[in-house]
Amino acid sequence: MKLPGARVILFNVAAGLVTVAAVVAVVRSLVSTPELAPCAERYAARTQFALEQGGVLLTAADLQARLSGKDIGLGDNVQIARMKDAPAPVAIGVTLAKGSIAPHVHHDAKGGVSFAWEPRSVRGKTAACLSYNVLLPAGFQFHQGGLLPGIRGSEDADQLKEGFLALIAWRRTGRLGATTFVDQHSRPVEVDPVTFPEGRWVKLEEEVILNHPQKADGILRVWFDGKLAIDRGDLAYRDRPGVTVTGVSATVHYGREDPAHGAPKDAAIWLTPFELRWK
Repeated sequence: MKLPGARVILFNVAAGLVTVAAVVAVVRSLVSTPELAPCAERYAARTQFALEQGGVLLTAADLQARLSGKDIGLGDNVQIARMKDAPAPVAIGVTLAKGSIAPHVHHDAKGGVSFAWEPRSVRGKTAACLSYNVLLPAGFQFHQGGLLPGIRGSEDADQLKEGFLALIAWRRTGRLGATTFVDQHSRPVEVDPVTFPEGRWVKLEEEVILNHPQKADGILRVWFDGKLAIDRGDLAYRDRPGVTVTGVSATVHYGREDPAHGAPKDAAIWLTPFELRWK
């Protein structure tokens, strides 16, 4: 019996390897899910919270006038400045005085800011995407954690007694997190492996898709420098269909209401203009 030649053997081996590689590729495609693109790449309509007009920087007083005075801490703890080597030419800085906590709390130390940006074009939507960049300064102390801007919604854009907030957060070790407030009741959302760096800009993108009323199928996703870090699909933002997205809660502060969670030292957090998108 004539044995196969070396060329035939090599050809068969090569063909076998190609077949195995093809099978492996098919199996991987079946068992793995491609990472979802950041929401800013999937939501077309958009608007931006402007920090300048006609090439002139706005002031905190200008923002207060635009918001009809519905803010806390904006006049005392916010500055707008041009930035070099930043993701945007203009940014908003929020001062966090030592000992300060949530700005709505009457406390000796003042710091942080809280205001609602609610463009009319987003009202009535059930899904939205918020993106901005944040800079925590070198030497920033995370302490007991704090809150950053996120998407908000309610039945009435002027009231949030019955509605929701989905705020991005930093935790005590610098880990990324989020906290949802539904009808003023808070619920933490945690992620372990992602940590905020100090002294460099980070891009944050948050997607909120509201649940069907009476069902816990709402979605919260957060991308950290383009990587999906939070992906939850079991949230209940609302009980009634009248609750929809109204805009952004521009909230920046340490802790909440406990003075023990206040800023351990004077600091300032910088953010680029908010961009809000919807479908």
